[in-house]
Amino acid sequence: MSLDINKVVIKTSLTSCFGSHFKEVEGANAFIDELAEDAEEVSFAQGEYVFREKDAPEYVYIPESGSLMLERSTASGSRQVFAFLFTGNLAGLSENVSYSFSAKALTNCVVIRISRKLMQDIFDKYPAVAKRYHDVTGHILSLILDQLFIMGQKSAHQRLAHFLLDMEHRLGRGTHRFLLPMSRQDIADYLGMSLETASRGFSKLKKDGLISIESNYQITVTDSEKLISYAD
Repeated sequence: MSLDINKVVIKTSLTSCFGSHFKEVEGANAFIDELAEDAEEVSFAQGEYVFREKDAPEYVYIPESGSLMLERSTASGSRQVFAFLFTGNLAGLSENVSYSFSAKALTNCVVIRISRKLMQDIFDKYPAVAKRYHDVTGHILSLILDQLFIMGQKSAHQRLAHFLLDMEHRLGRGTHRFLLPMSRQDIADYLGMSLETASRGFSKLKKDGLISIESNYQITVTDSEKLISYAD
């Protein structure tokens, strides 16, 4: 079991996760060397689970390619989607004895799987690496708080506008055009609305000239300023 740390996709994932200047952090090279020795690449097909709710949190995952969805289901069959994860994002963060959510592959994907024990051993030896990691997790927490604010203070269509602006930033690669890897139902469950409300929201934003929809998945933001104003 080893990781080819020189592969471009792996370098890109780690840089996206820990920052472009991570190698300057004391202990970073040792961390990368140990990843090369003990971490591994794992592939998942679309619809497969990387881990499930109630699994023991033995690993941390960094997507290399493809996309993941974090979700939790209830006994009655309803579902809440917590996040959509792409290259360089962290999955599997948990301080509990088991996961309280599941991670599902939205597309065929490859992830870097790192044992939590390896992470902790490195953190114990290199506090600067631990600090960088906790900076990353702190940023994740701030994003969660931002999402909670949006969910509580914005209308359904404003929440959808925020979501599309976020996807433009994360998936557009510097352009206004992007491909959504998730379904309309996934988006509705993420934004806390019905499928019908989400569909009406897309139609309204298209009618108002803020977005164009080439398919259910291909979106172009046609007026960023107006979409930002609408979201606020």
